[in-house]
Amino acid sequence: MSQGSSDDRDRSIERFRPYFRLQLFGTKETVQSIINQLHSIGFVDRVYWGKPMPVPGIEGEWVSVLQRHW
Repeated sequence: MSQGSSDDRDRSIERFRPYFRLQLFGTKETVQSIINQLHSIGFVDRVYWGKPMPVPGIEGEWVSVLQRHW
């Protein structure tokens, strides 16, 4: 049986692909509103954003993260 697989090598290439990451912070409503606005102007589809989550230790603050490879 061979050592490793091409699948392992394929995944290691993913680490070196260029990417960008955006983080939105604000109230839950503001974060969702900005995601919707960015979608409406064609910047990025809203499905690529992470689900807004509360920021631990900061009352009323929410965050959503977008990371895209190209």
